[in-house]
Amino acid sequence: MGNTKLGLPLEYQRHPEFFDAFSNNGHAAATNTVVEKLLRKQKVHTVLDMTCGTGSQVWHLAKHGYKVTGADFSPALLRIARAKACIEKTPVEFIDGDMRTLQVGAFDAVITIANAVGHLTKAGFEKSLRNIGRNLKPGGVYIFDIFNLDALTDTVVADFAMHWCRKSGNTQCHNVQCSVINRQQGRLTSYDHYVFQKGAREPQTLKSRFSLQLYTAKELRSMLARNGFDTLMQCGLDGSRFVSGQTTSILTVARRC
Repeated sequence: MGNTKLGLPLEYQRHPEFFDAFSNNGHAAATNTVVEKLLRKQKVHTVLDMTCGTGSQVWHLAKHGYKVTGADFSPALLRIARAKACIEKTPVEFIDGDMRTLQVGAFDAVITIANAVGHLTKAGFEKSLRNIGRNLKPGGVYIFDIFNLDALTDTVVADFAMHWCRKSGNTQCHNVQCSVINRQQGRLTSYDHYVFQKGAREPQTLKSRFSLQLYTAKELRSMLARNGFDTLMQCGLDGSRFVSGQTTSILTVARRC
């Protein structure tokens, strides 16, 4: 993902200490529960999380008895994940790598959660799908989520606006984010305005912008088929029935052919 043309949120690289604070949006635990149930239904034992970040899904699955390997393109986020592993005394291996090229073995399942594939161009996602297949056992499953282009009305996109305040150590971060959608390109672009203040020092203001590539459910099924996968199911992040014009995020389960 390092060569993506879509950009990345500031906390992915420049301020990784705030990654957990901003990614903990109240839905992560519920999503992890749904993902674990789907893996259990497919009788999965070994899992490769190819976009693990600081390990949200990794810890949840490890505690439920899965043998999990975490991988990510961000060395900064992996440093945090490895530090957590030491604290929690959990024997999880974390590997530096890009989901488009990383090959570390054959697993029962690969996962990429939290809109991770949206940070790739369409060509990058197709390359990743082929590579994911090389990291799966025959009949292995791939589970991922991404925003549903068909459901992102102007009202929904406007409601994505956020104003957060988070603290890490003695540094506070205020973040205002607003998003716009380009339906022709299928991209959601978010504009962030950050104010960082360390202790009582003069605040530092930063601005950033990044985009997510969006897909319809039908487009995802076609891409999966082209790259060696059968789509087993599509549902909402909470496991609810998928409705094309209403379900904001698509959670997809696909099997390697």
